[in-house]
Order: sequence, then structure tokens, then C-alpha cells
Amino acid sequence: MRTIIKLLLATTATLMISGCGMSNLSYDNKQLTLQIEKEYLQLDGTLLKQRRDNFSSLYLTQKVLRLDEGNLVVYEDARTDMLYEFEPTTMRSIKIIFEAKNVIKVYAKSHLYAYQLILKDGRLLNMIAQQDDSQRLRFVYGLSTVQLNKMLTQLEPDAKAAYYKQVIRLQDERHAILSKWDVQKVHFVPLVVPLPRLIGM
Repeated sequence: MRTIIKLLLATTATLMISGCGMSNLSYDNKQLTLQIEKEYLQLDGTLLKQRRDNFSSLYLTQKVLRLDEGNLVVYEDARTDMLYEFEPTTMRSIKIIFEAKNVIKVYAKSHLYAYQLILKDGRLLNMIAQQDDSQRLRFVYGLSTVQLNKMLTQLEPDAKAAYYKQVIRLQDERHAILSKWDVQKVHFVPLVVPLPRLIGM
């Protein structure tokens, strides 16, 4: 009986994994890579500045990049400790992290998202975010709307275009990081909560 249960659980897990589309957003070896299922694109990006932060339950890396087109973007990679996870949805997390008035979803497929954020001061910020599990959140922002739309159509020709054209263009690497991570948000909003204990453990 135990063997049958184990086989059923393994089969269910396999079906769940194969049923979910794969996506990726990463920066490594001077390449910013985006992937949705079998489609992917790579952008050359020179690292200008890097910052790391530790909130005990969350580890954050922020990188300011200059793309080949000449503009600056910021890539952020947030991972929780093994015993914690992000609690809000991806969109809600982004809204909290940037203290945005509103977050407009432009695109969503296989855990990769494109957003236009309306910040407190009314300015708009383009972003691509990726979160395929509850313990890691990655995003890149500072793209022009032309760049954002081009990237989305390269990944999926029928992707809906972002509407707002007048968006923030990052000019100075010293002030490029616009996210507002702090202890209050991480622990008391909260962005991060302990993983639920497994039954019977």
C-alpha cells in the first residue's frame, strides 16, 4: 500500500511540474537572460555597481547594469532563508517594495511578469519580474517602453504592449536603485513569513 501511495505522489508531482511553464530571469557573465518555456533572449549588460543586504530571513543582491543600448537598468535578486517564504503575491510584493500607488500588469506567463508601476510621485517605472517559487523573487527595472515591448514580443509575438510611454529612464548609477527594502517591510508588513510546518513533523 505504501508503495502505491509513493508512486501516486511521485506521478502527481511530475504532472504538476510538467504542467507548469518554465521561466527564468537572471544576470550572469555579463548577460541578462529572460526565458519563457522554450523561448529566451539575452542582453549584454555591464555591471557598474553591486550592493548586498541581509535581513536575516531574506538576502538581497542589487546590480546596476548598463545595457548595450546605453541605458541603465537595475537587476535585483531576493532570496529568503530556507525556513521562510514570501507571503504576498508577486504583484503585491512589488507594490510594497517600491511603495507604489498602483501596479499595472502588462504581461504574465509561466511566472514571468511585466508591470508598469505608478510610484508615489506619479512617475512610471517599467519592470519585468519572475517568481516561480515562494522563496525567490527577481526583477529588472528601468527599461524604456520600447525596450520592454520589444523584449516581450521577442519572447511571445502576440504579447500585449505596455501602454504608458513616458517612464523613468535611469541616468545616474549612484541613484539608480529605486526599491525601498527595509526591516519594517520584510518582517512586519510582512513580505516574508516562516514556512508552515509539515503535518506530522
